[in-house]
Formats: sequence, C-alpha cells, structure tokens
Amino acid sequence: MKKAVVIVLFAVIVFLFYSIFTHEQKPDAIETYQFDFNDMDKEFWLVSEWENYKRFYELAQLQNGILTLSADTTGQIPYMLSKPLELQSKDVLTIKRKVKFSHGDGVFAGGLALYQTSDLELIPEASDGAWSSALGDGVVLIEYSYDLAYQSERPGRDVFRFLASDWEYNDNYQLINPIYDEWVEETLILDMRSNQLIYKLGDKEYKLYTYSLDKSAVRVMMHPYGEGTGNIIEVDDMTITIEDKSSKR
Repeated sequence: MKKAVVIVLFAVIVFLFYSIFTHEQKPDAIETYQFDFNDMDKEFWLVSEWENYKRFYELAQLQNGILTLSADTTGQIPYMLSKPLELQSKDVLTIKRKVKFSHGDGVFAGGLALYQTSDLELIPEASDGAWSSALGDGVVLIEYSYDLAYQSERPGRDVFRFLASDWEYNDNYQLINPIYDEWVEETLILDMRSNQLIYKLGDKEYKLYTYSLDKSAVRVMMHPYGEGTGNIIEVDDMTITIEDKSSKR
C-alpha cells in the first residue's frame, strides 16, 4: 500500500514539475509584419494626402527597396497609415525601422505616431470633428522637428520630440538630439503590461509612460509634414511585431 502511495505521489510531483516547466518555457506568440518596400502592401497601408482619406499611393515612392515620403513642389504632403492592429492587455507592440531624415530650410515636423481606435477598417471613417480625430486618440508621437523661424507650441526647435499624449500638461516628454542625413536604426515600443513607451534611436534609449488604452486597436502613422521642399523621410526596412507576453510572470 505504502509503495503504491509513493508511486502515485512521485507521478503527481513529476507531472507538476513538467507542467510548470512547459508553462515557463512556452514561447510567446508573435505576430510579425515585415516590409522591404519592394512593393506596397495595400492591404496593410493606406497612403493618402494630408487632411484626406482617399487612396493616393502615388505619393509614396518605392525604388530599390527604399520608401520615400516627401512633399513635392505642389505642396502635397503624404502620409501612411496602417490598418488597425488589435492588442490585448499583455501584448508588446514593437516598430523597428532603418530610416533617414532630411529637412529643408523652412519648417519640418515629420512624425511617427500611434493612435488608438475602435475602428477596424483600413480607411478611417470620417467624423464631424478635425481630420485627425478620425484616426483615433493619440498615444505617442515622435516628431522630427526643424524650425528656427519661430517658437513652436511644442518644446524645442531643432530636436526630435518624444511626446506622450499628456506631454502638454504633465511635461511627459523627452527632447532628443536630432540625426539628419544618415541612416539610423529606430525602435518604438508600446508595452501594454506597464503602459510604458520606449524609444530607441541608434544606441540611445528613452522611456515614458502613457495612459491605459481603452480601445481595441492601434494604428501606426508616419509622414514628412513640413513647409517648403527638402523635407524627406526614407525607410529602407521596417518590421512591426505584436508579442503576447501573457505567459510571462
């Protein structure tokens, strides 16, 4: 009888250790979107003109695997908006780009941004408010700012701004020395577990916190907004991942 009890207990202990080990070793589920820009993924990206929602893919130039977004002599300013990416409370969203920024002699305020939204369609639904309100609620903005003519409402002039949505009334931002006219590795991370934002530019890292998202998805937006010519953003490679960290303690 005692021998049978010992065998049963041993089996239970082995099962428990196996369950704990396999649970801790369970790989995270990762959703990956890879863009080499040999062609445009029109199911993932909307390309349109500033203050417009119509498809205008001609404004994004693709050549030799490099995406170029710039304002031409007519003053048209393109932007690229991703489809809504659904997130759960334990997900980590990561955007990585190999990118180069160039500015002209006027105003440059190019950006990489995240908006939270409940809309799950590629093309935003027009609203009665401002054009940008249809994109969703701002979560974070990286703004590549060059403007020596006057003081912007946003802090700094010739800087890269790392702005959380409450930057204006909580001073929740960081100012970063800009890197122009050279290729650089850039990463933006949204950690849903802690509401932490992490921005990496080259070998430098910066951190902020954002509010808890109350909508089901986020959109990625990038653009070369500015006045005059010479404002250009080039992207050689881009990867977006959503990693489910629910298996992590």
